[in-house]
Amino acid sequence: MEKATVLVVDDSMSNLLLVQDILNTEDEYNVLVESDGENVVSVLNNNKVDLILLDVMMPKVDGFEVCKRVKADLAFKDIPIIFLTAKVDESSLLRGFDMGGVDYIKKPFLISELIARVRTHLQLKKTNEKLKNELFQHYLTQQSLQASQNELTVRNNIAHIFLSELDDTAYISLLEEILKYLTLDYGVIGYFNEDNKLVCPCIYSGKIESDKTYVYDLEQIGDIALSVIKKQTIAQNNDVSPLFYTDHKVGCMVSVPVIYKNKVIGLISVAGKSKEYPDTYRTKLENIVSFISPIIYSRLETALENEKRLKAEEMLKVSEEKYRTLFNQNNDGIFVYKYDKDTDKFDFEEVNSTAANLLGYSKESIKSNNPGKFLEPIFYDKFIENLKLALNGISQTFETYVVNQSGKSIPVELHIEKFSAEGNKITLLNVMRDISFRKDIDKQLFSTIVNTQEKERARFAKDIHDGIGSYLTSLITYINLLASSKISLAEMPDTFEEMKELVMEAVTESKNIANDLMPDILNNFGLVASIKNQAKHMFVDNTMQVIFEFSNFKEPENKLLKTSLFRITCELFNNAIKYSQASKVILLLETQNNYTKLRYSDDGIGFNKDQVFNNIKDKKVSGLKNIEGRVANFNGQMEIKTDLGCGLEINILVLN
Repeated sequence: MEKATVLVVDDSMSNLLLVQDILNTEDEYNVLVESDGENVVSVLNNNKVDLILLDVMMPKVDGFEVCKRVKADLAFKDIPIIFLTAKVDESSLLRGFDMGGVDYIKKPFLISELIARVRTHLQLKKTNEKLKNELFQHYLTQQSLQASQNELTVRNNIAHIFLSELDDTAYISLLEEILKYLTLDYGVIGYFNEDNKLVCPCIYSGKIESDKTYVYDLEQIGDIALSVIKKQTIAQNNDVSPLFYTDHKVGCMVSVPVIYKNKVIGLISVAGKSKEYPDTYRTKLENIVSFISPIIYSRLETALENEKRLKAEEMLKVSEEKYRTLFNQNNDGIFVYKYDKDTDKFDFEEVNSTAANLLGYSKESIKSNNPGKFLEPIFYDKFIENLKLALNGISQTFETYVVNQSGKSIPVELHIEKFSAEGNKITLLNVMRDISFRKDIDKQLFSTIVNTQEKERARFAKDIHDGIGSYLTSLITYINLLASSKISLAEMPDTFEEMKELVMEAVTESKNIANDLMPDILNNFGLVASIKNQAKHMFVDNTMQVIFEFSNFKEPENKLLKTSLFRITCELFNNAIKYSQASKVILLLETQNNYTKLRYSDDGIGFNKDQVFNNIKDKKVSGLKNIEGRVANFNGQMEIKTDLGCGLEINILVLN
């Protein structure tokens, strides 16, 4: 089996060697390494690369620029790129995906994660290429057959007019008539095939020999070949060389090329025992050949078209069988949608067995519904949005959830692209892959990371509180001493007041971090108690009223989800204290079927969402971006409603 080639790009030689060693343990990869992003396109020009592992932070050109250059080249735009990065903030990830990356792996990475993601994206690329190729070949075969049938219809009508009385023995009958008309003894009729070989359906060498078809190269037919080469009638009297089709003594011979549209399509050669060949016979033969040239040409074209049609039909049959086998036995679910511009509706046209088995419905049942029927309701609008992008030729790959017949929610990856368009009808191809296993791996990875972070937070909290806090406190005292002699009287008040304020804020923040990093109460008493306790510590001045609505809330069993909801709540409280200037904060937690809903609202000053969110460095939005990241980890949805002077409302919905 041909090995896949993986190009690893990283300015760190140790990283290159590490990744190379990891992938070389798998016998299925060839690994290329490059330390300079400037050379990547050159490497691609000289090697067939199937996947790129690309470091983001590099000195000359960063990974984003390298990705942009690769994707700008049509020859390489379909090579999947996985970023290797220590930067996992929202803006970096979005930028990577915008540039054309398909995935990212956080440094330092797990060996199993690296191998799994490389294998997954290589398999996805291979499957998509195979499916596209098979579908494209099927499409070409259909087009070829259609064109052949259309042209064959016209040619068959013409052939019927000229050859209505001729059957498969036409060449035999024609040769007999010519020899009888010219009163000659020997003869042959042949036509040239696509390999420029003379095909003779019959030969008369004293009797008609038509039990087989005779095929000759030009060099095998001696002097007769001159008539083909020169496109002229070649006549010989007296000393005639032996003819290729008879061992009998020959006194005269004439060979006339069959020419149509200035192309030699065949040959008629006749000979006699007499040593003299009257010129009148030569003229007669040329006239006969001139008359039958279009007939022979028509027969040849008809035969050729019949052969092409049979081949096309056979190819179509094989292609359809391969397509049907590939379609139904593919490990991925496949849907074919038909969009009608007139009605602005999507309908199922076809669905394979894998998709039907995953959803637990029959193919007929699936095809009788609309494409969004089997999605989790909260993802329906996004699905339709991606369908419409695909209609405009923008292929879409995204993750969502479908619900099978038993009500189980299944994570899937969908790839939707435009396949064909005819009139007001557009065909879309949707490949669906069950990513339950990948999600389980991601959750295990996320769980490991969160658990590790929680343990590390507990250890760091004491160090930050006792070390940094006391250091900064001492620094304030030291700055106060310096203020009396090192700065001019005019500058001292403002300068040192600002310095003291910054240092005090750092001291306060270190204590807040220490408190935030040790939520033992979450494990011991649950989410509701933890949130109320956190609010008690954060809203100590009683200037802000905090209202809780937990009556319809049932705590989820997922510990990671509870931890994330707690962190989200802390982030919301922190933003309220720092920026909102609110007098009242309301926090609602509610359980709705399999979902947890969190709604936060305050009566503060609000902000211009578009303006603030366009400035990624704005402190007001950094906390909200962190919340978005946590919600995305659970494939949830987040809605923000705010404006200047209108307070703030945030609605979050996540699957338990």
